Amino acid sequence: MRAGPVVFLGGNGHCEARLDGARRALADRGAPFDLLDVAYPGFEGRPPADGFESFLDVVSDRIDAAGGAGSALYATGIGGLIALSLRSRGSHVDRPLVLQAPVLWGLERRLMPRVLRLLPAQPLLGRLFRTRAFQRHFARRHFTRPPEAAVLEAFFEGYARCRALAGFFEWMSPRLLRSLEARFAARPERLGGVTVWWGGHDRVVTLQELRWTEEALGVAWPLRVFPDWGHYPMIDAPAAWIDALEEHVKR
Repeated sequence: MRAGPVVFLGGNGHCEARLDGARRALADRGAPFDLLDVAYPGFEGRPPADGFESFLDVVSDRIDAAGGAGSALYATGIGGLIALSLRSRGSHVDRPLVLQAPVLWGLERRLMPRVLRLLPAQPLLGRLFRTRAFQRHFARRHFTRPPEAAVLEAFFEGYARCRALAGFFEWMSPRLLRSLEARFAARPERLGGVTVWWGGHDRVVTLQELRWTEEALGVAWPLRVFPDWGHYPMIDAPAAWIDALEEHVKR
């Protein structure tokens, strides 16, 4: 029996090419489910939204258009905060949600996000992600195996072309976290149906992120750690990632 679709919410700088290997692996398995990518405003050259609520409106509409009834959400990196922000408004609460190494309450504790809220994030990060030395360092540190050259090029270009970066560092601030805490305190049922996945070799976001988040929200989500995964299993090990997704959505 074919499972319902999985709607993918990418992380910062996301580009559709990050899912190329996963889509090939899915086809090799006879497409047991659909993998649908949400196109964020301000990413891959698209016009940015004029504010976070407008951004969420567009993303919510695109989730509905992509997934329909019976779909699950999979959010990675900053996509996790986007998914929780939507749930805090009462949107897509009925869809099961996997948060894979989400960027959440650590935003107010780590140095880099605090610094980039004070600086012109988009031009700075755009130049950095086009620098070959930085690309080599990033790839060695954060991928568990070398990606295909075309995927790696698209990965870094996704950051360089992301017009939403400046808005993200402005919108995703301690003020947003306080707002989410208040909304979920009033409606804790909106935190249900969430599962957390983490890679044992993730060097982008550590499990401390989850501890901070669960403490702030007063919740304890089921956690599954994949010992061999890094932060980008859909790129590093697309076949294993698709296998895990298929197992999850067919439960």
